[in-house]
Formats: sequence, C-alpha cells, structure tokens
Amino acid sequence: MKLLLIFLLAFSLYASDGKKEHHLSKDLSSLELTSEQKEVAKSIIKQFRVDIKAFREFKEKMEDEKERLVTREVLNEEDLQKINQAISQKASTVESRFLLQMHTLLTPEQRQKFAHNLEEWEVE
Repeated sequence: MKLLLIFLLAFSLYASDGKKEHHLSKDLSSLELTSEQKEVAKSIIKQFRVDIKAFREFKEKMEDEKERLVTREVLNEEDLQKINQAISQKASTVESRFLLQMHTLLTPEQRQKFAHNLEEWEVE
C-alpha cells in the first residue's frame, strides 16, 4: 500500500510540467488493492495522466479558438456552443474510460470506497 502511495506521489511530482498543476493525489491505499490490482491500477493511472495531458492541450486549443471568435465583428452563438460541447465531450470521454477501467478492476467493496472520492478523478 505504502509503495503505491509513494509511487503515485513521486510520479505526480515528476510529471509536473510547470503549468498549473491540478490536484491529483490519487491515493488508492484505502482500497486495499492486491499486488495484481496495484500493477493494473498503475497502468490505468498512467494512461489516465496521458489522457488528461492530451485533454488539457485540446482544451487550450479550443479556448484559443473561442478567443478568436470573440474578437470577430459578429459572434455566432452556435460556434461558441460547438466549442463548449467539444470540450465537455472530450472531458466526459476521458473520465468515462478511466472509470470503466477502474470499475472492472475493483471488487464491489473496493468500488464502494472508490466512489467516495470520485471528485478527485473528475476531468476539468
């Protein structure tokens, strides 16, 4: 348990790219994962972090596009809605993929504990 926590904290510090760092403590120690589950969880979390980074880059590009729209002479509401929907859809996809993988990995008892901290895993 402690090893997983140390790994996640170290990875979190190492993965910082100087940008605004979102709080991703991802402490799974309360779930009492088996050794096999720990290995799979590491892989799932690693992919989640890659997906989050890609999402943030996508969101930044969409926000830049939104800024360009706002500087136009005429602002089209439909264009703004498309950008906002694209951001929301991408965030939903990343979060859903992660939660489905974790659901498959965890036992029913572990899922109950995991569910108490879902806000930590929300994609923003």
